[in-house]
Amino acid sequence: MNNIVSFEDYKLSNKSKNSKNLNLTSDEVITIEKIRDGIENLLNTASAVNRDPLAIALAAGRYASMRLYQIQGRAETMAFFDNCIQTVEIAEDISKNKK
Repeated sequence: MNNIVSFEDYKLSNKSKNSKNLNLTSDEVITIEKIRDGIENLLNTASAVNRDPLAIALAAGRYASMRLYQIQGRAETMAFFDNCIQTVEIAEDISKNKK
């Protein structure tokens, strides 16, 4: 999951009226990427140690969905998770076509 591709430049997305257009500096992007990668590594380690990737994924998803809802609201949270699922589906399709 470390190589997530963003297709935002290639499709139209509906932004809510409350959405803020954030212009991030390259340093901020690097910081966010480090946080993301660190958390993914922690979750992968927890999955391996506990031998229960489903339980870890459910716990992480529950935390993420509840916090995102509190921070951004329902529409943005649902759009975020939908975008994540679409990205995985596209990655799987690309992977199947390479074989």
